Amino acid sequence: MLSSYPRFWKPGKEKPFNPIELAFKTREIVCRKVNEVECRKYTHFYVAGVYRGIVTACGVGCCLRCFYCWVPLSRDFPEKYGQYYTPKQVVENIVKLARKYGVWKARISCCEPTICPDHLIQVLELIEDVKEIKLFILETNGILFGVDRSLVKKVLNFDKVYVRLSLKAGNSQGFTWRTGAIGEFYELPFKAIEYFVQEGVTLKRFHVAAMTDPRIMSNEERMELIKKVWEIDPLLAMNIEEEIVDPYDTTLIRLKEAGVKIF
Repeated sequence: MLSSYPRFWKPGKEKPFNPIELAFKTREIVCRKVNEVECRKYTHFYVAGVYRGIVTACGVGCCLRCFYCWVPLSRDFPEKYGQYYTPKQVVENIVKLARKYGVWKARISCCEPTICPDHLIQVLELIEDVKEIKLFILETNGILFGVDRSLVKKVLNFDKVYVRLSLKAGNSQGFTWRTGAIGEFYELPFKAIEYFVQEGVTLKRFHVAAMTDPRIMSNEERMELIKKVWEIDPLLAMNIEEEIVDPYDTTLIRLKEAGVKIF
């Protein structure tokens, strides 16, 4: 399996992959059940300055290969990095750092949290009951939410959860070029947004981010993206968080592998 596992995305040199299939392949590597409890791989836990201070559980594994991504190389080589943690161990590490640094927000980052759905839900259940964490920011690419509305319902059952869904493209061509995934799947994150809106979510608990850096996205595609969000919910479209590419070391490695020069 690993011989065909997508690593760095090289546009025009490799065949695009099915992100749903990649999610399941990754799940086999980074998730495992122990006594009916789903454990997941993490590399480390730390406090980040974003969101004005947030405890971060740095997980392993994603179903996209965005060439501008900043996360550790554990994304590309999940079998080589991290160790398995139970949901209880994850929350214990989060609470320990929250107490030490006086931070009251938490997230799972460096990965796609929904790849291990049972693990995620068990973490959220525990977070709901700890007084140290008031807000859990769920960062997602929306792919798996777009194919499983029941997962949307599950995460919205938790009062502390706030969802940040990050769009990668406004059309199929841009989606494949940036992420390595087959173009037709670009619709799934928009479908996920529809599901969240249909479940009654508001800006108090949900917003859309988008990688609209003009160095890698044309204004025409940016307008396509905004229009698609507008058609779902105008208020969400007016409050899109627009992202730019930052020159992290891992980003520079991936850009070089992709043959994309923006720095």
